[in-house]
This record gives sequence, structure tokens and C-alpha cells, in this order.
Amino acid sequence: MNKLLVGIFALLTSFSAWATSPGKLSALDIMTFADTFECQDKFPHHSFCEAVQFKPWTEQEKAIVGGYLANINDPRLQGILKTIQANGITKIHRVTHSARWFNNPQFRRVEFVRSAEKAFLWVNPVTNVIGVTDSFFTGTPFMDPRAQVDRKQINILHELMHDFDIATDHALSMEEFEKASGWGHNGKEAVITTVDYEKSKSDFQQVIALVKEKRTAEAYALDRELGMTYGFPTLYAMTNQFESFAEAVAYYIFDPTAANYYSPLLKAYLDSILRPI
Repeated sequence: MNKLLVGIFALLTSFSAWATSPGKLSALDIMTFADTFECQDKFPHHSFCEAVQFKPWTEQEKAIVGGYLANINDPRLQGILKTIQANGITKIHRVTHSARWFNNPQFRRVEFVRSAEKAFLWVNPVTNVIGVTDSFFTGTPFMDPRAQVDRKQINILHELMHDFDIATDHALSMEEFEKASGWGHNGKEAVITTVDYEKSKSDFQQVIALVKEKRTAEAYALDRELGMTYGFPTLYAMTNQFESFAEAVAYYIFDPTAANYYSPLLKAYLDSILRPI
């Protein structure tokens, strides 16, 4: 393991020793590290395993991810964590890649192909798998300029919110969230009606361009800076309502300044669903 990962390993191992206090649930308490996954001729098809390439966890990798999970222990997340524990995906797999799925009408089955995206981790709602990729460990680590936590910390909570969203059949990311965040429909597609949505899409292309040039830190900073001008944590949060929901919660928990750029309606909605229990 390179020096960077050894340093992160040491730091997060120290976090995990104190992050979870008695009686307070953390994501580490509800998630388990899975070393194997079986594909089959029907579902999930062998193409899924071929695309993502499952592998066993190393102890150092578990300690690194476990440290991030232990830090997801905010009292406002207790209800969400308990819902995931009862009804959500609670196994985390180590994979090499991410994948996308498609319907194969010839064989009447869902099949998978490897995705070119270098996602750190992902939740696949078709197979109910959470995967942590090689990119999570090799990707450039840097602190969020406002939240003052590693962006990977926010990424993990973001994916757990997708886990929660799936477990609750999108009950909290639909109608009431749409009203609070401004999502609507223009007759062709879902849009955010309270902003210049076409401009926001154009702005997001600037972020994509930086990513393609492998200027990751600059892309993230621009994504954050421009997203906040629209009242969202990132431009990525404006790509669809489900990403919007996951981003809104993740940054509300980790960015103490989020209340300054979220709308009063969005803040009120998040406060209504993020309550200590």
C-alpha cells in the first residue's frame, strides 16, 4: 500500500476508536464487509460479476472505509440508519469497477457492461449491491472547502442516502422533497423550476470538461461553487431529484454552512426528516 493510503489508514483508524459512543448508532454498526458475491445464468447474470470484478477486502481497506462509516453518526441520522439496518442494503462489497445495466430482449434478461466512469463507490438498485471500487483508494483525496471533511466522507453518506431511498421506495425523495427543492416537469423532462435550469446544465458541462481533463480538484471546486449559487450543494445535485436528495442530505450533515445557501423551504424539509430520535 502506498504512503498516502498508509497515512489515511492511520488517521481513520484513530477516528474509529472514538467516533461511536455507547447508545449512538453509526453506519459502521449497521454495515458489514462482504468478500464474495455469486452471479448466475438468470439473475444477477454472470455479466455483472464480469463487469465489476468482485474481490476480497484487505484489513487495511476495511479500516479505511470503516473509519468513514464510523464518522456517520450524527444524531439526526439515527432514524435513517435504523431504516437501512432494517430494510436496506447492509453489505458492502469490494469491486474493481462500476457497471451499467441493460435489458437483453433476445435472452429476456438483465445484463451488465462495465462503466467507463471512475466512481469511488456505487449503489446498484437492480442487484442491491453497494460496491467500493479501486478508485476509492487511488483517487486524489482532498478536503471539501466548506465542510472541512474529506470529500470521500461525503461520498459515502451520499451513497447511503441512495440506500435509504431505495429501502423506503423513494417515499422521502418524491412529492414533498420536490416541492421543497423546486423540482417540477416542463412537459419533456424533470427540471428545477425555481432557477434557470438550462444555464445550470450548461454550467455543469464546464465541470464535466474539467473531469475529462483529469483536473479533478478543480472540477469538484467548480461543482461546489456554482451549485451553491443556485441554492444547492453542487451542480451534480441538480441532475435529477434522486441525486438531489442524496446530495442535499449529505452536505446538510457535513457542511455547517449549508443552511446559508439552501432555501428556507429546503431547510425546513430536511429539518423535518432529520430529527434526533
